[in-house]
Amino acid sequence: MWIGPFTDGIWDAVASGEIPDSSAALELHDFVSPKNTSSLTQTVNSSIENGTVYYTQVLSLVCNKPVAADVTEIQNLAKGRLAVVVQDNNDNYFVIGHTRGAELTGGSLTTGTAYGDLNGFTLEFTGEEAIPAPFLDRATAEAPTGSVTFTVTA
Repeated sequence: MWIGPFTDGIWDAVASGEIPDSSAALELHDFVSPKNTSSLTQTVNSSIENGTVYYTQVLSLVCNKPVAADVTEIQNLAKGRLAVVVQDNNDNYFVIGHTRGAELTGGSLTTGTAYGDLNGFTLEFTGEEAIPAPFLDRATAEAPTGSVTFTVTA
């Protein structure tokens, strides 16, 4: 998962289910989860009575072995809207909350009981959009030719 600050109009328009770039310079930082632990779920919400349809995009992110700085980082993430890009196992990149941003909506920090239990945190990021999360064309979006910089943090 890649996270950065969200501002209105940050992403270029979606064309054929894909976003080619960001409309402004955007730096995204990575959050790495252990293999087979995190997921992105997109739910269709419709009202026949009102004639409306929207998509709830929920990313459940698991990270192991927290350190003190992680607590501060989680507090900062909870303060506003976020630009969130999810990289899946097929090397696809999905933009969560591309027009309205995503928010940290829940989570937990667990120390576990047994030796093999999770010692880490689980965070839930949610976006609500009129369309499913579009793909990000990383080939055209990534700096130096595009506006998005993917920064790997240690």
